[in-house]
Amino acid sequence: MEINLLRYITLKRLGNAIRIMLSFYISRVMRKAVVWGMPVSYSIEPTNHCNLKCPECPSGLGTLTRPLGLLKFDDFAKLIDEIKDTGFYVQLFFQGEPYINKQLPEMIRYAQERKVYISISTNGHFITEINVDYILENAPDKLIFSMDGLDEKSYQQYRIGGTFAQADAGLKALTRRKRVLKKRVPFVELQFIVMKQNENQLDDVVKYGKESGVDKVVFKTMQISSYENAVKFLPSNPKYRRYIVENNNFKIRNKLQNHCFALWRTSVITWDGRVVPCCFDKDATFEAGHVNGRSFKEVWHSKELNAFRQSILQDRGGVSMCTNCTEGLNMNIFEIEN
Repeated sequence: MEINLLRYITLKRLGNAIRIMLSFYISRVMRKAVVWGMPVSYSIEPTNHCNLKCPECPSGLGTLTRPLGLLKFDDFAKLIDEIKDTGFYVQLFFQGEPYINKQLPEMIRYAQERKVYISISTNGHFITEINVDYILENAPDKLIFSMDGLDEKSYQQYRIGGTFAQADAGLKALTRRKRVLKKRVPFVELQFIVMKQNENQLDDVVKYGKESGVDKVVFKTMQISSYENAVKFLPSNPKYRRYIVENNNFKIRNKLQNHCFALWRTSVITWDGRVVPCCFDKDATFEAGHVNGRSFKEVWHSKELNAFRQSILQDRGGVSMCTNCTEGLNMNIFEIEN
């Protein structure tokens, strides 16, 4: 199984999750932001630097207006100590490639010692035969390995600056040594974003995943931010799109509802301590506060963040980043466990 929840659920964490769910549903009914608990999960950004230049990634493209940097271990440890009693799931990624931060293994170990589940998403270019044993000694509970092409032509059309050969070697080194060392973690998920140049490879991806020894294969729909990229990258089969493309424009398929559970159940924190409403706020446009010199709990219950929640309850369509949001829409087309 991907995650054994019983290992991470405590009475305090369960009670917090119940309070969060109740307050969310009360907020929906009353159309007023009520928050009774703390987040169940978090996305904490180790860095917003990246080695690749993917066309839909502001980090790789260098279009982020916020500063580039690395999360410090002491700041991470302080945050984990504050949230560990109520939160139990941490995604150690947001923008950027997590393994660029050399203190990442130390962060993983610190959180796991405090019974916090850690998930990481990587492009795999920093996993090699030389360092794979060290990575496995400090492995996250779950490692999402993003690989969007099974040959150099399809891979490099989107994963610009990387190579399929390097990603393939990193994945196979990881799964091979995991078997040899008889490691229980990480749970390895091969993630494949379906695009025009690779939609003919889906059957081969399933086969590749089985042969490579991953635990799960996930096909995802692609997020785009411009009509030009919609034409260039979206697959021809509408089944694999999250958008309707017509009249030289595009729009997301799901109907926006005036609520969003993400604003109650999770929080996103950048490498330099900015708390933003959700993972779609890549440039911290809607920053609610800063945890450096201030407790996270104070920011979570701040008037700034509650004002943002209130705006979603009143008119979610009026918030620019929400118009491209997948909340309520399944991004994963297939999930295949080996």
